[in-house]
Amino acid sequence: MKISEIVDRMAEIKQKKKALTAEYDKLQAQLQILAECDLTDTKIKSMGYSGTNGNTATVTTSDTVSVIAGELLSQIFGSVYPSMVEQKTTYTLKAPAKRILSAIWHKEYCEGSVAEIVGGLNCDEKAKKVLLKKLKGINFDKDKENLMNYAGLSEADASDTAYLINEAAAWEQICTFVKVNNNGRINDEILADVITKVNSAVNVSRGIKTEVTVGGEIDNEST
Repeated sequence: MKISEIVDRMAEIKQKKKALTAEYDKLQAQLQILAECDLTDTKIKSMGYSGTNGNTATVTTSDTVSVIAGELLSQIFGSVYPSMVEQKTTYTLKAPAKRILSAIWHKEYCEGSVAEIVGGLNCDEKAKKVLLKKLKGINFDKDKENLMNYAGLSEADASDTAYLINEAAAWEQICTFVKVNNNGRINDEILADVITKVNSAVNVSRGIKTEVTVGGEIDNEST
């Protein structure tokens, strides 16, 4: 090919790539809007959609907890600070701390306990005893599966119960570190102070990722 033909072809490809990228972004936006609706008011983190010929798309949400005022983390977690935060030149939150801060930031917790929820289930005591060991309020899908298998709940009831367990477990974790730092006390004033500090110390952004499988080959897109 002549130099001019190479340049012209590259320019043509670049234009087509730009057009395809724009089209892809619009289609991805439609899919993510649909998934946002499907995921709203649930603890489900991803939704899968099927095309034809083995093509699939999975839209996944995830929280990114970033530290803004790291010096407040020691005030938030108090005596349990060393087990919650790995301090280097930057602040690195451990998984339990991320879950707690994310729950506080999004107000995704409710007063109560996992034991109370399990105690109210319509199943025998042996099943309840097993469920108390298995239900952690961390993995929604796993909790839902266990509720269906051990408590005999329908998928809809298991989903609702797993949702409550997630928020009750978050509340229990919040109560644990708040009480440790306040001589066993927790009340509206103390909780409000913790919430104010959390909102000042971190920013929790909820990202979204799309995973597309094209004939078995995965391509990831995230925003």
